[in-house]
Amino acid sequence: MKKPNLNMKRASLLTSSLLCSALLIAVPLRKELNEGWQFKQARLSNWYPATVPGVVHTDLINNKIIEDPFFRLNERGMQWIDKEDWIYQTSFQLTPEIMERQNIDLVFKGLDTYADVYLNEKKILETNNMFREWKTDIKAELKPGENILKIYFHSPIKVDIPKWDALPYHYEASNDQSENGGIFDKKVSVFARKAGYHYGWDWGPRLVTSGIWRPVYIEAWNDARLSDVFIRQQEVSKSRASIVGEIEVQSDKEIDEATLTVTDAASGRVMAGKTVSLHKGNNKISLPFIIRNPRLWWSNGLGEQHLYDFRTALTINNETSDIQSTKVGIRSLKIINRPDKDGKTFYVELNGVPVFAKGANYIPQDNFLPRVT
Repeated sequence: MKKPNLNMKRASLLTSSLLCSALLIAVPLRKELNEGWQFKQARLSNWYPATVPGVVHTDLINNKIIEDPFFRLNERGMQWIDKEDWIYQTSFQLTPEIMERQNIDLVFKGLDTYADVYLNEKKILETNNMFREWKTDIKAELKPGENILKIYFHSPIKVDIPKWDALPYHYEASNDQSENGGIFDKKVSVFARKAGYHYGWDWGPRLVTSGIWRPVYIEAWNDARLSDVFIRQQEVSKSRASIVGEIEVQSDKEIDEATLTVTDAASGRVMAGKTVSLHKGNNKISLPFIIRNPRLWWSNGLGEQHLYDFRTALTINNETSDIQSTKVGIRSLKIINRPDKDGKTFYVELNGVPVFAKGANYIPQDNFLPRVT
């Protein structure tokens, strides 16, 4: 008879007791910073209300400074916007509970694109990539009472034209409508970590945006926190799913003993647990587990779109420091290339079933991504 895994039993009991005790835990505190924003053209003095998340174009539309750029030929009259710098600003206060935390981070889910971020007139961050998140520690710069957060967005055209001018050769960028933007043949889209279709596409308009295009928040925490949880599906079949919880923990000090558990929220079952020591900085921990007879995820028309809700908990000194929920569809997805009478196959296989799919190619539904529901 197989002996019970004592570590798993302890982890299960610990997690169950913590989750059932009204969650008296020290999870990170979060304050959203998506209200009270205003914006202006950097070289002018008039401030206007701004919507965050949003972009300059949508704020100009909302304040009736420009008309709908998708109507008739209005796009042509909007090409001045990407040649200007823009400033966004808000103020906020933090509760004593947040201020007392050891670590206070300012988190931007997305900034488009070249931006300098100032807190109480001190530059705390420079950004150059629309596609990533940005995080910076602000505890030392915070004041009791009102704090001023300002973001200076540099014109992506003015930033990147010197890069184009400096090269003795030119990159191909056939969809870049630089001529429509008034910059002749200077196809600068290739230099920016920014959505390429903003600069024009075969059937899309040229509307090069700037702005706070995803949410902003402050996160305060003590000792250690979960910085990332990824549920890796190593092998999946109808009878068995081999899973690894790949977890990253950010710690501000050496911690001798911390417990990590992954729990299926629907059943309350602890799928995996481990006690580890943490070093200061980023820690990577793997928690492998098996699901017998998993409820598989299927695409529309082939079955249900079942999602597992895995709760990952970090516990230190019998106190849950952080907990994250990750919803995952368990499925096997493969591209099948096999020799056949015509050459080689090329199709998608979902959970062992060949799926018929035609090709498709489209740019996002709107140049102004925050408007897409």
